[in-house]
Amino acid sequence: MSTIRNFHWLPALYLLLPAIAAAAPDTVRFSFFETSQSKGAQEAMVVEDGSWFTRRHLSHGAILVEHPEGTLLYDTGLGTQVDEQFAVNSWLARQLFAYTEPTPVLTQMQQHEYPVEQLDAIIPSHLHWDHASGLVDFPGTPVLVQKEELEAARAGEKPGFLQSQISSDTLDWQYIELRDEPFLNFDRSLDLYGDGTVVLVDLSGHTSGQVGLYLKISDTEQYLFIGDTTWVLEGVLNNQPRPGLIKLVANVDGNEEQARRRVSQVYRLRENHPELTIVPAHDERVAATLPHFPAFSSPAD
Repeated sequence: MSTIRNFHWLPALYLLLPAIAAAAPDTVRFSFFETSQSKGAQEAMVVEDGSWFTRRHLSHGAILVEHPEGTLLYDTGLGTQVDEQFAVNSWLARQLFAYTEPTPVLTQMQQHEYPVEQLDAIIPSHLHWDHASGLVDFPGTPVLVQKEELEAARAGEKPGFLQSQISSDTLDWQYIELRDEPFLNFDRSLDLYGDGTVVLVDLSGHTSGQVGLYLKISDTEQYLFIGDTTWVLEGVLNNQPRPGLIKLVANVDGNEEQARRRVSQVYRLRENHPELTIVPAHDERVAATLPHFPAFSSPAD
């Protein structure tokens, strides 16, 4: 069984492992990995009141964050073992959640000679299969989760949770806890470096311990990555949940009422902070606007 440590968070992630001094950027920056896309579904199947005439190809991605004091990966997308992991699902689930040929994060890092050892930690937004698939590609790298998220995942069932992705004894699980410290319009948060540039926020509902990721690149460039609070931006723009039809064939939200409140919360946040770029984990249109690895964001962009 994989190890678990209770990690009492200090304001600097670099204290977790030795800092990489030479390669550290001067400011916070990020890069998006697109590891795959879904094979396609009508928009009405991914968001309430979506169009039946619009075809969507949802993205499966990950975010690499470089801070002067550390480097982390938010989500992993589809990993090198995803085909074997996914094969345990029923025929119906394999059709509903079918994906295109993966290009895993690890593969892309190796192709571009990115130093994988520079990665200090992985923070999954949550532990559903399409966010946790690549965890096993980084053995020994600390995986930071809330206790309730890991417990729910270990008790969970396919197709949402796949045990092969979280049962490896090479995974270094470490528990983190969000604090009762308001941030934006969230009651609970965790400032990873103590400077307000990389902050986790509470987005539980879709799963027990889903976390969002706020990044401040500059005063005018800020992002909130919202995991699966909604699959596409239209859910935020129109304050709409996932469609009832998909809920009939797959149990996609752990707490449907709470998940619905989270959509409304992000909807209000966007109204009050128009400068904030909201990034749902699977919106291929929003993903297309992000800097794709090996390119990175910068305040000058």
